[in-house]
Parts: sequence; C-alpha cells; structure tokens
Amino acid sequence: MRQLARLCFEGVRLGSRLLKPETLRWIPRVITEGAGPVRRVIGLKFIEAHNMREIKNLLAGGEGITFITSYPRSGNTWMRYLLSDVFLQNHGIDTNTKLTVHPDEIIADFYCSRVALRNRAVTTPGILIKSHDSFDELKERFWGNRLPSDLSFQRCRHLYLYRLPEDALVSLYHYNMREAVTGKRAGQGGQLNIDGFCREALPGWVSHISSYLTAAENGAPIYFVSYEQLSADQNRILSQVLQWLGVPHTSSTLERAALNMQFEKLKATNARDIGKQGRSGAGSAELEASTIDLIRSTTAQVVERASRLPIARRATCEFTPGSELQNAHRNLKLPASFPTER
Repeated sequence: MRQLARLCFEGVRLGSRLLKPETLRWIPRVITEGAGPVRRVIGLKFIEAHNMREIKNLLAGGEGITFITSYPRSGNTWMRYLLSDVFLQNHGIDTNTKLTVHPDEIIADFYCSRVALRNRAVTTPGILIKSHDSFDELKERFWGNRLPSDLSFQRCRHLYLYRLPEDALVSLYHYNMREAVTGKRAGQGGQLNIDGFCREALPGWVSHISSYLTAAENGAPIYFVSYEQLSADQNRILSQVLQWLGVPHTSSTLERAALNMQFEKLKATNARDIGKQGRSGAGSAELEASTIDLIRSTTAQVVERASRLPIARRATCEFTPGSELQNAHRNLKLPASFPTER
C-alpha cells in the first residue's frame, strides 16, 4: 500500500508539472504525430522521479557520487562514452564504438536512464551520474535547506565540462529545432531565428558555469574540463580526468578509448545526444558578427575564471590495473547483445 500511495503521489505531482503553459507546445505534435511524443515526455519525468528517490537513498546511505555535468550540448555525453570505454577495458573487455554495456548502464543519465538499474558489476569510482543542473539547482534538488553542513553533500564530486559558449548555444539551437522542444518561433516560415535564440539563451549559459565557478572557489571539489582541449588532445585530458577520479589506466587504454569514441564514429551509431550539427567553430560560421561580439564580451570573464582553476596538475605517470581489475571481468554479467540506442 505504501508503494502504491507513493506512486499515486508521484503521478499527481508529475501531472501538475505537465499542466503548465510551456508544455502546451506539445499539442501540435499530438495532433500531427499522435500521443507518442507526450508518452515519451511523461516516461522521462517518471524516470526523473525514480532517480530523485534513488539518489537521495544513496546519499543517505553514505555513497560517494560524482556528477558529470555541463550546460547542454557541451560534451558530458561524449565524456560518458570515453569513461565507460575505459571502465570496460579495465574489466578485460575488448571494446569498440558500440560498447558491450551501454553507457546508460554505467553512468546513468539522470533524465533518461534509471540509476537503480545501473550495472553494478562494472567497477566505477563510486557512482557516476550525468546531469545538466546548475550547481544551485543540484543543491536544491537533493539537499534543499540542509546545506552546507550535510556530510552527504560534502562527499559528492563534480566533473564539469564547458565549451565555447557560441558553439554550445548554436548546438543547442539545432537540437531544439530537431526535437521541436521550443515554442519560441521567429523569422520567415516560422523558423526559429538562430541569433535571437542564442542571445536569449546566453544569460543561462553564464549563470550555469558561474554557479560551478563560485562553488569551486568556495572549496567544492569540482574538476573543470574544456571541451576544446578534450577535442584537441583526448589522451592527455582523459588521462588527467581518470587520475582525478582515481581510475587505473595505461596509454593503450587511452588510445583505444579515443579511437573508439571519435565523434564521427559515434554519430554513425546514432548515439543518443551526440549532435548531428553544431560542430566546433559553428558559432563563428553561423552567427552574425554582432551576436558573436555580444557572446564573447559577456562571457570573457567567466571563461577566464575557468581557465585559472587547477585542472588535475598531477604527475602524468601511467596507472597499471591491479589484479582485482584484471580478473574482474570474470564476474561481469553481460547480456548476449546490448543495443547502442533505446
């Protein structure tokens, strides 16, 4: 009865969230496509509700959690694939672009995959969860007014990926157009104006990264990764991230993961959330000069703050997996086949 009551409560709360003006944008899609898109949205909201409860239980039980976070379209899905590849290699598994165990089962996407259904046989440094929340949103979501003394909050770490703002915003524009998730239309033929969109979204980008910069400057364990640096030198940046996480790895491990997770290969698999458009440099190519000037003048200070923060300046020595990792694959339960997409 208690579980039924909780389910009913979550259903009522979910319904109240859906009955908002911004959700009315789905009505045209219901008319033209049927109820499928709405069912997907409702299903994802139920996943979020389940994950809220599961993560709160994990925190209360003393589990260490690392949130892999970014502003949307800034690289944390790519990072999930790279890390998942390394974790599986450490289990003695030969990896390729289509991983035997989907990253959703290793590093859960808070909005799309159940944390409770993660594959516990895959060794990870604590529990890793993908999020797009700002630091303040994350605090409010899981801790409310119990901060900053709550020990469960102090045990959490944050891996934050940031990208040139003009590229992130252009990629978000293309994603929104592809998924029809925005109701703000302008320009000819009802098309969303890309410059107008980026100008409106810019304060959100600044607020998002600023929340993590301020938290880091106040002592929170946050590790900043530049998307552009990761693109330019995957092996070095990934090695630094793994050292910060405390994950064993070798140069051959890094090389294999980087080769498997090349962007073009991931796009060919239709991996979810890997953008088809919004490439590096797209901001300069697609936006008006005045919009670029506005973005760069508005974000120069926070980008400079991010570049000043320490980025795992540890020794670049290789880690060698211990015997427990070399033999761990014997206990890893793998399905006969594991799809790249769901």
